Amino acid sequence: MEHERKPVELRPEVAKGYLTHAEFGRVAFIVDGLPVIRPLNHVVVEGDIIVHTSHDSAFAQAVRARPDLPVAYETDEIEAHSHTGWSVLVRGTATDITGHPRAAQLGRQVPSWIDRPHDAVIAIRPHQVTGLRLTIGH
Repeated sequence: MEHERKPVELRPEVAKGYLTHAEFGRVAFIVDGLPVIRPLNHVVVEGDIIVHTSHDSAFAQAVRARPDLPVAYETDEIEAHSHTGWSVLVRGTATDITGHPRAAQLGRQVPSWIDRPHDAVIAIRPHQVTGLRLTIGH
């Protein structure tokens, strides 16, 4: 019989460590009363999640329309064969920091998988960081 997988809650500092080492996640936010989820690359700087995107992306437009936009940000790594891994969920607020003096420097730190102009820098300030690790129980 195959071993059961069981979720184990991560301590907040462990969840933050996984978040810091990940470079890709998904941001969830509300537009016109409906949920939207978009994939994004990120870096964590001084506790904030920094994303670099296009000013005309749905996320950048939503953040400009509502400063301190409530968001959820999720990143994970699940091994396809064993179905083990981890998931981190951040609840917080997003702010456009494109005009800040360090914005260009922060934006350059974010890896990009898409070859298109990225001219908006957004900071997600975590209010809550939680996570799960999916392990094989014995």
